[in-house]
Amino acid sequence: MKHIISILILLSNLIPAVPLIPPCSADPTSIVAWQDYDAAQKMAQGQSRKFLLYFYTDWCGYCRKLEKETFSDKAVADYLNANFIPVRINSEKMPKVASRYGVSGVPDLRFVSAKGEDIARWPGYIEAPKLLPMLKYIHTDSYQTMSFGEFLKEK
Repeated sequence: MKHIISILILLSNLIPAVPLIPPCSADPTSIVAWQDYDAAQKMAQGQSRKFLLYFYTDWCGYCRKLEKETFSDKAVADYLNANFIPVRINSEKMPKVASRYGVSGVPDLRFVSAKGEDIARWPGYIEAPKLLPMLKYIHTDSYQTMSFGEFLKEK
């Protein structure tokens, strides 16, 4: 095991550091405008937009997959930015906030009203084609009059 670690350290010193630059074809408008929890609290005053609270940790593989595949989807990012206050919360660095929302695992998505009332949650990974209709369901207040299944049938 010590030999493997030594080889990895040696190789990391031989390979020059290359900055991670997004591909030129990346659309900058498709990036989610994440807010930290404290900034979102201030931002929410006087607004009627709902929150999407995204709880994650640095070591979570499904969190990275969610960010790479779902939140980088142009339609998802654009809809989130236009209709929600997206908040990214590291559960390990903000355990009191995670505890307040009853987060026991990550990733965990929470939809919260502008008044701070819980609307819905989605624990675990979700693909972009499934998240987008859920965003629309919550944003349009359809959750107040019908089930998500009924909403999907109407659309």
